[in-house]
Amino acid sequence: MKKLIAIAAILLLSYNVGFSQKKADIGLMLGGATYIGDLNLETPFHMVRPAAKVFYRRNIHSRLAVRGNLGYYRLAGDDAKSDFVYQNLRNANFQREILETSAFVEFNFLKFEQSPRYNYISPYIGAGLGVMMLDYTFAKSVIENFTIPFGLGLKVGLNERFAIGFEYTVHKTFRDDIDKIEDWLYTSSDNYAFKQRANPQNNDWFTFFGVFLSYKLKDCVTCPANL
Repeated sequence: MKKLIAIAAILLLSYNVGFSQKKADIGLMLGGATYIGDLNLETPFHMVRPAAKVFYRRNIHSRLAVRGNLGYYRLAGDDAKSDFVYQNLRNANFQREILETSAFVEFNFLKFEQSPRYNYISPYIGAGLGVMMLDYTFAKSVIENFTIPFGLGLKVGLNERFAIGFEYTVHKTFRDDIDKIEDWLYTSSDNYAFKQRANPQNNDWFTFFGVFLSYKLKDCVTCPANL
């Protein structure tokens, strides 16, 4: 699995370096991350922890862009903060860190282009595929290393180089142990022997929300033909 990811990363970097930088930008997102799972069943912004992303984006069209992300997320959960009595009795808690690399496709609802003539604003939606490390370790099962991020955002062109925006994404995972609850039944040594401890049917999710600043890489935006 590690060799496969390394090969994919090398190919992606080679493509980016060898391909024209025209209409490409790089950026940084800063914000927060939250966990959704057995310790937080329904609250969207519960126990927010720091998170950040760096990205490289290729603007294929005024309405379409593809993006490579590298994200860092801290997650936490605590039954003691729940309003549900059964969670208070379970009294589980956790703190974890996630590193994720992903490919993401953006669709702009309005035309968006950064040039000396045009500085647009547009909401967008997006989805992609990612690979994650939990506490800097890959899972033994290959499928558990994958994520499916999807979400929405808003981007605003400040000039032909800089843009700012906001993004909110939800990340589906294929594992149910981010919250460190791996056994869905209590053991014989617990107070509630062999009773249900968690829901084995629902995998854990996490979310990210933040603001970003992007910089358009040098191209021919100052060529006379474009003035």
